[in-house]
Amino acid sequence: MAHTPGSTFRTRCLIAALAALTSTVAPAAEPPAADAQRTGAALKEIAGLTMPESAVAHPDGRIFVTEIGEFNKPGDGKVTVVHPDGRTEALVSGLNDPKGIALAGDQLYVTDMDRVLRIGLDGTVSELAKPGDFPHKPVFLNDIEIAGDGVIYVSDSGDDKGQGAGIYAIAPDGGIRTVLGANAGIVRPNGLLVDGPNALLVADFGTGKLFRLVMKKGGGKPSLKLLYSGFGGADGLVRDRDGALYVSDWKGGKVWRLGKPRSAPQLIAEGHKSSADIALSADGRTLLMPDMMAGKLVFLPLK
Repeated sequence: MAHTPGSTFRTRCLIAALAALTSTVAPAAEPPAADAQRTGAALKEIAGLTMPESAVAHPDGRIFVTEIGEFNKPGDGKVTVVHPDGRTEALVSGLNDPKGIALAGDQLYVTDMDRVLRIGLDGTVSELAKPGDFPHKPVFLNDIEIAGDGVIYVSDSGDDKGQGAGIYAIAPDGGIRTVLGANAGIVRPNGLLVDGPNALLVADFGTGKLFRLVMKKGGGKPSLKLLYSGFGGADGLVRDRDGALYVSDWKGGKVWRLGKPRSAPQLIAEGHKSSADIALSADGRTLLMPDMMAGKLVFLPLK
């Protein structure tokens, strides 16, 4: 279609007006929370930690990590907060050898050498269980797991030969009983995972075996079933939202996945210095793996 001088002038005016409007209207800013979530999801690792052992994710995206510091050196351990954008800060300092960590409501529960601590998200600390409260003197309290009925299970890996090892149950009223004693089929109990009513999966750090422990009502002798072996220094246990089980190998720096109860373990990560107690991220898409000897928290994407 032919253009008249008048129509050309009107067209130029319209183009200029649209250009001016475009230059003055800025795109809507993305909410800070969305930006933080995107940044956090892209994290590959958090370095600069001192002997990180265990991690747990809060629903708001924060991650809490135990840092042992130097083994058997009282007072140099801490719990560190990793924010979604990768920033870190100490929640609690002055601990001894903090290892396992669990979250229930707004409280963290941490094993600290020979005691169990309750830590508020504001940093307040109280002793849930002191050394003298246990049926036997604790040697190396390690992992911690909270069941749906409020019972807290704690593993004691004992000494290098398994002496003093065991598994304890802390009732909601504070009473502590022995679930499994030393020399009862598991050499050095480490990772714990609730596996149905009155049942636990237990990783044996001493033998690299995975067991299912069923506790009898009324305090009877528990039954123990060997599920798998070959996990080196078996450490952490966690399930994803599809029910797949993950097992970490501290000695070999590896992580395995078991898709089904009877499926063969699949190696999904290796080459790390010491894969410690693993956990699931808040969105369920990532495995949180403290690499203790490397001083890192590693993010392993789940497919």
